[in-house]
Amino acid sequence: MDKKSNTRQIAEERQDLHRKDKPNSENSLKGKRYYKDDKYREQTIGLSGEIGLGKRYNLKPDLKFRPKGDNHIDFKIKIDDKKIVTLDVKTYQKAFNLLVKEWEINKCSDILILAEFLSEDNINFLGWTTKKIMKEQPKKVFSSLNINNYYLPKDKLYPMERLDEVFTNCKIEQIIED
Repeated sequence: MDKKSNTRQIAEERQDLHRKDKPNSENSLKGKRYYKDDKYREQTIGLSGEIGLGKRYNLKPDLKFRPKGDNHIDFKIKIDDKKIVTLDVKTYQKAFNLLVKEWEINKCSDILILAEFLSEDNINFLGWTTKKIMKEQPKKVFSSLNINNYYLPKDKLYPMERLDEVFTNCKIEQIIED
């Protein structure tokens, strides 16, 4: 019998909680999934990106079970005791564009980071942008799920080195909420 990774176990429990809490919500995919052969794959990929960014910047990922989701915020930080900023990692196996669903654009984090999933322990961070810039991008449907997304190609994103500089040169305090 295969032993599940901790990431996979948490992803399964999160996904099951989401399905119980929002079976018929307006944002529900009504049983449709990106990965038809593995209903937990999308959660595993997303959680792996969050954990990877946490490792990169010495931040603690929120592994709590939140039936209503994380409000599109993976991390909340305070920079130099002044500005509070939220971050959301968008992790995909095929990370050609940073995508934000049309319905979530006003709720999304201040900083959006595109990551490529290679494996649970191997995440390639490709770049980032701001919510303000993302709101100015065109929209397009990218999958058979018919979800309209704002999109920004990966080659148009800010390089990760710019975000690395903020985490290296500024005082960063993680804000953890219950």
